[in-house]
Parts: sequence; C-alpha cells; structure tokens
Amino acid sequence: MRVPDGLRASDPPSLEAIMLRAAQLVALLTFFSAASACGQEPPQATHSYQAFFRISYADLDEWNRQYWEYSVPILSEMQEAGDIQGWSQWEHQTGGEYNIRFTVRTFDWAAIDTFWGEYLARVEAAVPAAEATPYVIQAHYDEIWNIGEAHVPTGVQATHLYESTFRFNFGDEDEWNRMWTEVAGPILEEAMVEGLLGGWVKLDHNTGGPHNSKIVYLFEDWDDIDDLFELLLGQMAERYPDDAATMFALFRAHDDVIWVPTPPSGGTP
Repeated sequence: MRVPDGLRASDPPSLEAIMLRAAQLVALLTFFSAASACGQEPPQATHSYQAFFRISYADLDEWNRQYWEYSVPILSEMQEAGDIQGWSQWEHQTGGEYNIRFTVRTFDWAAIDTFWGEYLARVEAAVPAAEATPYVIQAHYDEIWNIGEAHVPTGVQATHLYESTFRFNFGDEDEWNRMWTEVAGPILEEAMVEGLLGGWVKLDHNTGGPHNSKIVYLFEDWDDIDDLFELLLGQMAERYPDDAATMFALFRAHDDVIWVPTPPSGGTP
C-alpha cells in the first residue's frame, strides 16, 4: 500500500509513533485471527456507516495528516474495546464527486449513535483549536447499510475498493437478493479461490442515498478488476442465461466508484 500524501506534510508523525500504531493494529488482527483459529468466531457486524466527503485537493494532505495523528489512535482504541467492528478511510480513484470515503462497521444499530458521540468528542478534545479545519469539507453525505452478506477473509490487503450501487423497485427485493445468493455469489466465491477477488460484501439499504443495494468488491491488484467482471458477466450468461437477463432487467439505475486505501485501516470495506 502506498504511503498517504499526508505523511509528507509538515510536522509528520514520528517514525516511533507510526510503528507503535502499526504494532497495535497487528496485535488486534492477530487476536481476531487466533480467535477464529480456535473456533471462536469474532462477532459479526450488522451495519455499515459510510460518510463521504468532498475535500479541496489543496487541503487533502492536512486532512490525511490529522487522520493519522488524531483519528487512527482513537479508532484503534475503539475497535480494540469492541465499540466498533472495524473502520477504514479510502480516497478517490475513479468516478463519483467525493474524494474521501470513511466507513465504520458496528454490531448493532444503537452502536452507531454511541460511536459518533464518543468519537467526535474524543477527536474534538484531541485536536488543538489552532488545527481545527472544518472549512476543508466542501460537501458531505452519509449512508447507512444493513450488511446482507460479507465474504472478506482475514488479512486481505486490498489496493482498490470497487463499489457498485443499484436502484430497483422494492417489490423486486427478494428476487434481487436471490440473484446474488444463487447466481452471482457462487461465481464470486470461485473468483476468490482463483485469486481474482480479495473479498466482497452485499449491502442492503437502511438510511440515506438514492440507491437500495450496494456491492463492494475488494481487489489486491488493479489488473484484476476487468478480469473479474469479464468472468462474472460471462459465467452468469453461460450458466444462468435466464437469471442473468432477469437480473439486468431489475435495476433502474446504477453507479460505480473506485477507491484506494488510506492506510492504516481496521479491515473494513
């Protein structure tokens, strides 16, 4: 993963501080891996809260510096305490009108409000008044999604997050869900085995935004993106021609955006 531009700004975090934060994250991921190996699966998240920001590119270095300096330690502590299941920040690569995607996954609906109340209070207390930069946010919006399916193995190091959002009639929701479970899902699982896909998540609309379904794909190599969709669309048409035709007739609108990670993150797409 690339080093974020924010680390090149003035007064960057010290090497010791960066190594300490990295060690904390490694320890946390090791804990979850060990729990899984012992048959003790960690609790599964139920909701994904996504905040999108439009930041002036002239201010992006400062935004990322403060993300590293203030947000990362707080988010790491909250994840370790079990307040959230995971978190991540992604930066714009292709598509859309926003250039920051911040995500938090929680174990239930009530935890969303609890998280934001505590997180914002801790950030406000940590950031010196002279460094407060709310003006850099030109626009923002929020979405909350129910996590329908999550297929993300521990330790995936995605270099690109590709999200496709869809709008369809709510009366077709059961049929849409069946398509992803019975038709597209098995092909995506095969793609993971072949190494074309790091993981994928199906999200169902809860609050905000014009779409009611989102599919998130995690890639470990840019060149895999085209290969994955060639495989997915080709195999759907070959194996399930009727279902494939029906699936494409269901949605009325859709949008694609590609993001790259701002390291580190708590393993959350």
